[in-house]
Amino acid sequence: MENEQKVIGVLAGGYSSERDISLASGKTALQAFEEAGYQVLFVELDREGFKVNGQLVKISDLGLSYVFNAIHGAPGEDGHISGMLKVMGIPHSTCDTFQSSLTFSKYQCNTLLKHYGIEVPKSSSFLSAPSAAIFKHWNFPLFVKPNRSGSSFGVSRIESIEEFSEAFSAAQQEGNEVIVEEGINGIEVGCGVLQSCFDFEDSRTLPTPKTQAIAITEIVPTDSSFFDYEAKYNGKSQEITPARIDAELSQKIEDVSIRVYDLLQLKGIVRMDFIIDGHNRPVLIEVNSIPGLSPASIIPQQVKHRGWKLSNVLSTLAEEHIA
Repeated sequence: MENEQKVIGVLAGGYSSERDISLASGKTALQAFEEAGYQVLFVELDREGFKVNGQLVKISDLGLSYVFNAIHGAPGEDGHISGMLKVMGIPHSTCDTFQSSLTFSKYQCNTLLKHYGIEVPKSSSFLSAPSAAIFKHWNFPLFVKPNRSGSSFGVSRIESIEEFSEAFSAAQQEGNEVIVEEGINGIEVGCGVLQSCFDFEDSRTLPTPKTQAIAITEIVPTDSSFFDYEAKYNGKSQEITPARIDAELSQKIEDVSIRVYDLLQLKGIVRMDFIIDGHNRPVLIEVNSIPGLSPASIIPQQVKHRGWKLSNVLSTLAEEHIA
């Protein structure tokens, strides 16, 4: 097979709280690239460095044609890995350094998008705990969460000011900067997006890259008040694809997701998370530049719903970046 001459490196692990989820995502990507006929190296990152089969390696010595970055959190999702790979001249699956850093900083990203007319929740960011009294006129519940983290680590939903101090401390366990955000009652959904010169819907090659929505998934926590870690990864939620919303609203969510992708000049597979409020408006919660690919994750469910093969999607995106 033609692909056998190309070596794909799947990076996974890292040293954030999302390490285990990253390893699961990496294994899914490994299987997909192997199914597509590539030579694949599973490269695990820990505090000691990059390792293949437990042995320390240098990325530059591996002869990689392409890197699939499955490291959630730092240093994969915050721009460090993409910067390193750019210096090495190795094409990769994720956003460039600036875009990665921006989307990883939830408050800064949403603040920018608000200026472009994108609906986002009311929020403020803090480097130290403010007086809880400043939130007395905010609409509860509030979400208190680390600005630079994922997978709902350190996120609390609070119903009263009395819960604020404990929630703020929990968020700072994941990072110094903390966001306080007004909760929005409504339906939570996630929309996967990618950009390619291949139209996956019509199975045809395009003259220029096209930003394409994958699908919209409705998220219904069954044993918690929001889509927290337990709901995401321990089966305590229903994830319904396609979401149970009408065609007009679905189109609006896809259009907003595509617009955000293009505005921020993103790359690879990205997931946009929204709450549909009581006025049927999709409010963007955050942009995930390296969404999970584990069996419990949303993107693989969306790809399957569309009748696409994950191996074909990942290999198509890879080939568009391999010289």
